[in-house]
Amino acid sequence: MNTEAAIEVSNTPSEAAQTESILDINHSDLFGSWLFSGGFIDTSFSGVNPEYRISQGDQLLLQLWGGIELQQDVTVDAQGQIFIPRVGPVRVSGVANKDLNQVVLKSIKRVYKENVEAYVTLASSQTVKVFVTGMVEKPGIYEGQSADSVLRYIDKAGGIKEELGSYRNIQVKRNNKVVADVDLYQFLNHGDMPQIQLQDGDLVFVGSRVGLVAIEGLAGFQGRYELADQNTPLENVISAISVSEQATHVTVVTPDDGTVSAAQYKLGELKGVTVKVGSTIKISSQLRSESISVAVLGEHNSAMEMVLPWGATLKDLLDRIEYTALSNKNGVQLFREEVARRQKDMLMSSLSALEQSVLTAPSATKEAAELRQIEAQSVLSWIEKAKQVKPRGQVLLSDGYDPSKVILVQGDKVVIPAKRNLVMIHGEVLFPTAITYDSGKTIDDYIEQSGGATRSLGDMNTLVMKANGSFVSANKRLNKKGMVNPGDEIFVLAKPELKALQLTKDISQVIYQIAVSAAVALAL
Repeated sequence: MNTEAAIEVSNTPSEAAQTESILDINHSDLFGSWLFSGGFIDTSFSGVNPEYRISQGDQLLLQLWGGIELQQDVTVDAQGQIFIPRVGPVRVSGVANKDLNQVVLKSIKRVYKENVEAYVTLASSQTVKVFVTGMVEKPGIYEGQSADSVLRYIDKAGGIKEELGSYRNIQVKRNNKVVADVDLYQFLNHGDMPQIQLQDGDLVFVGSRVGLVAIEGLAGFQGRYELADQNTPLENVISAISVSEQATHVTVVTPDDGTVSAAQYKLGELKGVTVKVGSTIKISSQLRSESISVAVLGEHNSAMEMVLPWGATLKDLLDRIEYTALSNKNGVQLFREEVARRQKDMLMSSLSALEQSVLTAPSATKEAAELRQIEAQSVLSWIEKAKQVKPRGQVLLSDGYDPSKVILVQGDKVVIPAKRNLVMIHGEVLFPTAITYDSGKTIDDYIEQSGGATRSLGDMNTLVMKANGSFVSANKRLNKKGMVNPGDEIFVLAKPELKALQLTKDISQVIYQIAVSAAVALAL
């Protein structure tokens, strides 16, 4: 075991509050909470388990041929026997399913020494009534097959209570004695489930959970993980949550007797380390990159992927590029995944707020309510389309920027646009198209050449996207020459006409946000 760092901090009031909320912030998912979404309730056990023990009430299919021809369903009676014509009662209670045929044939051979063969199979197991109680949504008594899994009975009871029930502390009781302990994490992680043959009156008890730890960082699962007891081997937790290939270290932050301590361990050296209830487990990578790779796209004769030392700047990359006669050096564009994620988060936040506004907007009259409902359906449909928009993640390089101060990161994409003598027109025009550049034309001229706007430009929001990806508002300069350069793109964005003025403003803002972040004109 290699403990690389340990910190003990006095618990001030603010720190105490932070510790109390350690399992409440960004940890809404509980490991295993998806288990009962698979439909255990829908399918009963078929009785093919070879270790199943035949019991009272089971249905067997009996077939005899040779000297006797017989095929019939027989039921195991209260004495644990089945009756075979001309043979008599045969005891089968307690016989393993795999041995059933041999036991029955042996009894038949006592009467018919030869020329009689038999085949017996379990058709369906006994119907039983089982109590399900404890931390389940709907405690009660439920009917099923004796061979049915404990999972099916818990599913019948509505599943485990989200904030109270345990996935690891489940018992099967018979006559007030525990006959089986069930840990559903063993089922999830290893596929292990104890073979329990339920009987009438058995009780499935879902206990309260012992406690939780929080999982953060480079792991396939992030959220809350239930511990089996107060001190659980850290290895057990790590093996269940599928850590990332990039992960190298585990940090355990533990509240204990008024203090918070943090200890860090290397992955692979966790033997003997235990984790306590209430801890936070952070999976991280301590690898230090010595170099980064940057994609270089567009018009140039250089490599499409360049490897640069860690901390390299945009200037370092641009100095390596071999430009062509068509390269637009003044229109360099930089795209970054982190920026795209942030743009997506902001867009989703705006759409969520808009959705709430649509659903909660009041109406003064019945007629207004009907009109509002029609508008709402249209807006909600548009919101669903807007949610599919993928922002580009562009880092805008403003005029006069210093490329030596722009630090590149792993995964960046640099685009060298080509010089184009075209102007693209998007959005609310009759024929979105590309038009050859003419220095004497205004924005209004280009819009007219594309068939004109679908309605008055005074009701539109007109933007010009420059070659470097920046946007300029052109609403009050539609007839001004020099607003457009070769390679620019004109966006004519609609201002929706809705009954609610605030909704119109909100949607117009989101349309603008989509245009700027994704270079897409998404009309309502």
